[in-house]
Parts: sequence; C-alpha cells; structure tokens
Amino acid sequence: MNLLNGRQWGKRYITGLDGLRAFAVIGVLLFHLMPTKVVGGWLGVPLFFVISGYLITDLLVQEFDKDQYIGTYQFYLRRLRRLYPALVVMLIVTTIVILLFTPDLQYNLRYVVLTNLFYVYNFWSISHGESYFQQFGGASPFTHLWSLSIEGQFYLVWPFIINFLLKHRVKRRVISIGLAFMAVVSALLMALLYQPDMINRVYYGTDTRLFAILLGTALAFMWPSDRLSHFIDQQSKQRLNIIGAIALVLMIFGILYINGQHPSTYYGMMFLFTLIATVLIAIVVHPASIWSQWLDNGFLNYLGKRSYSIYLYQLPVFVFYERLIPHFRPNMWHNVIELILVLLLSEVSYRYIEQPFRRGADFQNVWYWLTASRNRFFGTGIVSIIMIFFVAQGLTSHRAGISMPKTHLQKELSRNQERIAQQNKVAEQQNQLKGAGPRQHIKKQPLTQNDLKMIKKYQLKKADYQIFKALNFKAVGDSVMLDTAPYLQEINNHFIVDAKVGRQTHDAVSIVGNWSDTDNLAPNILVGIGTNGTIKQQELEQMMQSFGRKRQVFWVNSYVPNRPWQDENNQLLKKANRQYKNLHVIDWYSKAKQHPEWFASDGVHPEPEGNRQYVRLLVETTAAIYHD
Repeated sequence: MNLLNGRQWGKRYITGLDGLRAFAVIGVLLFHLMPTKVVGGWLGVPLFFVISGYLITDLLVQEFDKDQYIGTYQFYLRRLRRLYPALVVMLIVTTIVILLFTPDLQYNLRYVVLTNLFYVYNFWSISHGESYFQQFGGASPFTHLWSLSIEGQFYLVWPFIINFLLKHRVKRRVISIGLAFMAVVSALLMALLYQPDMINRVYYGTDTRLFAILLGTALAFMWPSDRLSHFIDQQSKQRLNIIGAIALVLMIFGILYINGQHPSTYYGMMFLFTLIATVLIAIVVHPASIWSQWLDNGFLNYLGKRSYSIYLYQLPVFVFYERLIPHFRPNMWHNVIELILVLLLSEVSYRYIEQPFRRGADFQNVWYWLTASRNRFFGTGIVSIIMIFFVAQGLTSHRAGISMPKTHLQKELSRNQERIAQQNKVAEQQNQLKGAGPRQHIKKQPLTQNDLKMIKKYQLKKADYQIFKALNFKAVGDSVMLDTAPYLQEINNHFIVDAKVGRQTHDAVSIVGNWSDTDNLAPNILVGIGTNGTIKQQELEQMMQSFGRKRQVFWVNSYVPNRPWQDENNQLLKKANRQYKNLHVIDWYSKAKQHPEWFASDGVHPEPEGNRQYVRLLVETTAAIYHD
C-alpha cells in the first residue's frame, strides 16, 4: 500500500486538523463542565500536543528542504505573533477581574503571571502542589496554562535540533525511530515517577508529558504532508478510512471514560490514547482519506480556528462565573451560559488580537487610527492607564507575592491526621480484629459521668449511645471523614479511621481489599467516600464483595452542593441500599442541605456543630439497625 508520492513543493493547507482541534477543545470544555459525564475530556490536551508536534515539524522540514536552512528568528517571530498577544491579554484581563471581584485569588499572582510569560508555569505548578484534578474550594483560573508552557519549551529548542539533524544528513527514518523511542522513554518515566499521592510531578512535568509532542514529530518525519498522494487505489482508501473510524471510536471512548486520577492512566493508558490520536492524525492529514473531508466542515473549522482562545478563556470564565453567581449549583442552563461567555470572549480574542498579530499588524496604521480622533486617542489612553494601574496593583501587592495561608480547615485536617493515627493504635490494641467474625455481640456497660457528658454533647438517647459505644468500627473516607474523625473516636474509642484529603473511590477499593485479604475487617464498616468524584457501580460492588454479606456497612451519602457528582453518587447509593441487605445509607445529604450554617466556607466540610450532627446521625442510624 503506497500512500506516498514524490515531493510536492509548496505548503498544503491540511484540511481536517481544525476539526481535530475542535474535537480536542470540546473534550476539555466538557470535562471542566461535566467531569462525571466526560471523565477523560482532559485528554484533549495530549491531542493538541500531537497536532502541534506534527505541524511544526512538518513545516520546519519543508522549509529546510526548500532553503537548506531553517530561519530560527522568523520561526520565533511567527510563534510569538501566534501565541503571545492572546496570552498576555488574557493574563491582563484575568488579573483585573481577580483584583476587582475575587481578591482571595490574588495569592501568588505575581509568580503565576511571570512564569506564564516565560513559559515555565508547569514547573511552578509542580513545586507549589496545584493539582489539576483536586482544587476543592480554590480553583485557579490559570491551572490549565501548564500545557502552554510545555509547548513553549518545545518551540524554544526544536528548530535548532531539526536544523542540526538535517544539516548532518541523519536519515529521516532514523530520526523518526529515534523520536518514537524517546516518546517511549518519556512514557516510561511517567510510569516510574508516578505517585498516587502526588500526581503533579508526572502530570505537569515536561519530561513525562513530552511523549505526545514527540509522537507528533516522529509522524512528521515518517508521514510528511507534502508527500502524501491524492491518488491511491481504492483498497488503500478503504483501509485508511476503516483505520480512521476505529481510531476515532477508541478516542471517543477514552475521552468519555479514562480517569485522570486512576493509576492505570499513568501506567500506559494515557500513552496508548496518544498513540491512537497519532494514528488518527496520520489518517486525517492524508488527502485521500474521507476523514480529511468529514472533519472539514463549517462548525468544526470555526471552533478549531478559535481553539487557542477558547482554551485560554474557558477556565477563567468557569471559575469566575461559579464564584460570582450566588448559591451556584451546576445545571444545564448554567453550562449553556458559561459556554456562550467562553465563545464570545474567544471570538473577540480571535478577531481583534490573534488575527491582527498573526497577519503582522501594521502599527503605523494603528497609530494613525488612534491619532485621527482626539476623543479616540484620549479615550484609549485613559483606558490603557487604568488597565496598567490595575495590573500593577494586582502584581505588586503583598498578597501577590506570597502563597495563600493555610485556612483554619486545612490546619485542622492536618492536626486530625496526627490525632487519628495515635487513637488508631489504641483502638487496634483494644479491638484485636485479627480473625474476628462479621457479627458482634453487644454488651451494654453501665454509664459513667463521661458517658453522660457525651450523651448531652451529641443530644443522644441513652440506649442509642450504649449500643454505638460497644461496637467495633473501621472507617475509610476522604477529607470530610478526616474532619469528623476526632468526634467519631471521642464517642467510640473502638473506632479505627483511615481518612485522607482528596481520596477517591478507587483508592478506597484498594484499602478495603487489603483489609479483606489480611483478615483485618471490623464487624461494622463506615464508608465516607464521594466528596471528590463519582462513585462507580463497579467500585461499589468490589467494596461490598470485600465486606461480605454479614458485616454491617454504613455508607454516608454525598453532600457537595457545588459539584455535579453529588446527585449521581446519592442515586447510586439509594439503589445499592435496596440491593444489599447489609448496606445502610447514612442520609447526611438530606440533613446537611437544611443547615448551611454547619459548614466551613467551602460549604462541604462541617464545622464543630456540623461534625456533632454528623456523628449523631450515624449513632441514631446504627442504633436503629441493632435495635431491630
């Protein structure tokens, strides 16, 4: 199957790539708006990387073949005109909005802006622990810009490398194989350096994310656009079209289902997705492929051409909108409004910033236009001075140069981690769970003065308290349970708690599985998972299988009013409650939604009164089960 022909001089506009850019940016948008529906939408970024790697390399190789050298200065000028003005304007606008409306986002603003201007923001994000997936109560409008830094670093060195390789007449097949090998090394680095507790290093790292760009560059040497033939036999066309269809279906599947916080993503799944994306790009850039035509339509071309500005403005719009709308709760109408705002801003950016600078704006004409009218000149001058003042104020303030101080909640959670570790040791010695059966005989003890104090503090019935205090419990949960843990262990010193900030359901599956394998389960289990993401049916089933049918499992449902997975999780638990006789749902959601005053500023983690009510609800529900 010969799909290449002799070289065709002159650059060919590659139809279909704008469609792929649109596909990538739609994935990213939907991920930020509906993270439970489009779980892998963040994979639009590696798709962007492969496209960039291919296009830039393809153009540079064509330039070398035509002129026998690469004009590095002209390349940098083209890239700066293409990327820098829109980025700078976005940073200015976002800084002004932060200063006027969301001053709590001003922390570290100086470093965020500077590192973005120098394309090293991804390194700063690694060292300052900004997670792309977990920014509870403190989402940043800049987090997504890490990918621009990696592309900027690539653009800085790549012309020199290509120039060197081609001038020394290294065979292009050898270059392609070498680049593919380096991509594999980058993916292996991701797997080796991955740490479940700290994915930032591999998610933001240039070395661990470079494989997507490298696969694009390898494709450019193997599959140069100016040697792809329009005229190939019918059988070859069919093969291209079938391979393209398979690749597209697999990519859609990945964008819907690949979880960015699951270990398998970093142990090869992201690399596999990127390989499939590379195959699809190879099909799309071929002029004989039907996918080159199908992805070349008005709607996709519109989004694809504006994909850079859409990508720049999507997260600022989402963050500011959700902060400034009172009592925001995600729904379809909010999503539509947010998308409209993103498209409006991106259209302004594309039409009045990207396009003029890309064409090489004639500043003499701009100056003439400004000075032709006195009102226009002074009006523009006043607006510019005001903007400069706001930006200077935003970047030079004390807050802009320091990290955000730990909140009271963050400090409390850190202290709780130490407290429960100490109490767990005491409880483990008392409980002697090794080999314990799933059933527990309750022995009510006479009430002490401390017991009466606990009954009063938590507003409990004496009988309920006596039952709960006598039970052996083991708990697995996230930061909400970590917040409540000292209260649980205060009222029942048999309570063993394994809770952690940012914990996902798949983490709990592993923990519970280990308890089961080592015969270290308690007769009663408390689960508090669902604050940080979706509970999947399969994960719930795995956990219930580990618990067995005879242990009593108490699962606290989700109260995360500003997150789309709240209702999905609660519906799943409601359904599971009917399926498993030993599963009892603690309906924290119904109680909590009536008392917003119980919670910290994030609206999710309970304050002391909320913690007491959380424990009270657990005690009453548990006692009701054992009374029966």
